[in-house]
Amino acid sequence: MSNQCPATCHSFTLEPEAGFTYVTLKAGEKLTIERGDQNNLIFLMSGSFEITSEERRDYAVREGHFVFCFRAYHYEVTALTDMEIVRAHFITAGAACDMIPFNSIVGKIKKINYKFTQVAFNEPLELLLNSVRFYLQNDMKCNHLHAAKIQEMFVIFKFFFTPQIQLRTFYNLFDRNQSFASLVKNNAPRVKTVEELADICGFSIQHFNNMFKQEFGDTPYSWMQKQRIVEIEHLLTETNVPLKSIIKMYSFTNHGHFALFCRKYLKKTPLKIRKEARAQKENLS
Repeated sequence: MSNQCPATCHSFTLEPEAGFTYVTLKAGEKLTIERGDQNNLIFLMSGSFEITSEERRDYAVREGHFVFCFRAYHYEVTALTDMEIVRAHFITAGAACDMIPFNSIVGKIKKINYKFTQVAFNEPLELLLNSVRFYLQNDMKCNHLHAAKIQEMFVIFKFFFTPQIQLRTFYNLFDRNQSFASLVKNNAPRVKTVEELADICGFSIQHFNNMFKQEFGDTPYSWMQKQRIVEIEHLLTETNVPLKSIIKMYSFTNHGHFALFCRKYLKKTPLKIRKEARAQKENLS
């Protein structure tokens, strides 16, 4: 298959923060999923495997089923037969409009007897996975494609799986107080308003504000503004990112609006901040 994307698209060669990989293993071979920042869904396209973790040991997974691997645990997958899997990795469970509505079902967590288990594919999910496998087999590494397919996957979970299955599958994401802070910090760079941040984290604005105050001791708006100031100061003093790019990145209406922001919060114009930072570096060299 001819593909001209790598030569022209900057996003083609980037490692996506959320996306898919295609893996084949021979019987007896192992796949290790280490603890880290990302969660994983392991979709078994053919064959069978056994998975062991702190949650469950030597659990056999059948073809046409998937399991969720929480980022805080270490998992060891052993192929029982020759097998192929599609592996999805992500930080949070969806984004904005396709977010699984955990805020409406999270209250049921204490009522469910959670147990690490496999879930069968349904028709919409199987169609998605077959298309993803095709793209991966043809070396499609486009960030935008991966992001779109991850979002499509969560749309399928939202509309074609029951709330009980959603909750049982992603239980570990929402049964820990620390997950709220992680959700906020991981998603804040992707949004511009408190409403968007609450939405992408899966909470009503009122519930989000209350949880935020308890977790961070600050209002979401104030916290986001402080993060914005720190990020902009870093871009001005430690990078050569053009001012017009920073203006666009942070949705300032024009250069004058950006200059007013810098004078208010950093006490200097953007040009002066950058000029002084460069002069200081030259003096140190």
